[in-house]
Amino acid sequence: MTRSIYIYCDGGFGNRYNALLSGLVVAELAGLEPTIVWPTNNWCGASFEEIFEKPMNVINRELSSFVAEKERFHHLMEEDHLQMQVSFLSPRAITDFEQVRQFIDASTKDIFYYVALVPACINIGQISKHLVANPFRSEITERAKSFLSSHALIEFFGIQIRKTDFGAGGADDQNLFNLISGRADAQFFVCSDDKDVERRFAALPNVHIYEKRAHVEKLVQGDWNSHTADHSGRVYACNVNRGALSVLEAIVDLLVLSKSRVVRTSGSTFLNAALMIQNCTR
Repeated sequence: MTRSIYIYCDGGFGNRYNALLSGLVVAELAGLEPTIVWPTNNWCGASFEEIFEKPMNVINRELSSFVAEKERFHHLMEEDHLQMQVSFLSPRAITDFEQVRQFIDASTKDIFYYVALVPACINIGQISKHLVANPFRSEITERAKSFLSSHALIEFFGIQIRKTDFGAGGADDQNLFNLISGRADAQFFVCSDDKDVERRFAALPNVHIYEKRAHVEKLVQGDWNSHTADHSGRVYACNVNRGALSVLEAIVDLLVLSKSRVVRTSGSTFLNAALMIQNCTR
């Protein structure tokens, strides 16, 4: 009987995309049957089926719902977020996939896989295979294509300005505004999770903004970095509520960004996902 790997995709879309693709690589290389765990919550209100074209075995469960079943899994995860006090191996701590294989083979249990970044033991070629095989829904990709076409964007710079959950670690939008203002010879695509930032940059004649139908909102009253508890009870300085439509619109931004000369503005996994798509689809 084939063992299963439960690929837990949590957090914002960038985190989830990293977990999904790297988890599918692990499933393939280790001969495991993948189950995608995709909770719809304040981090990402869009379901798997609303985002991806290809049907897969997907369940909607929060991380906290696995605590009672923790003993049925062999944990391949970067952090014990809920303090389950289980032994685990972080795939991000190793560079040789053979160590991952040995860890999996050391047990007969199903694997619980949970990462936010692609581990170094997985290469871009392995990721590319699964990225291409699991495309976004056609209505999402068509919106991105239509935007690029209508704005005649071929050679342009792409800038993501992450604001809502990065605090002081977000992009320096004032310096970016000054930079773009001084480059009238170049075209820029600017995207942000803060609609006020997008409105400000839209005033520049060499800036193109995708007009979203929805933006991220705050989960509770307060600042973007007010401490809030998510659906699994974890408390973060991240006061965000990403509704389904705001996530789908952000993926349009992601696809447009992947066609640009990306300017690195932060350590955002969303930004890294754009670069990953770019590297896999050249």
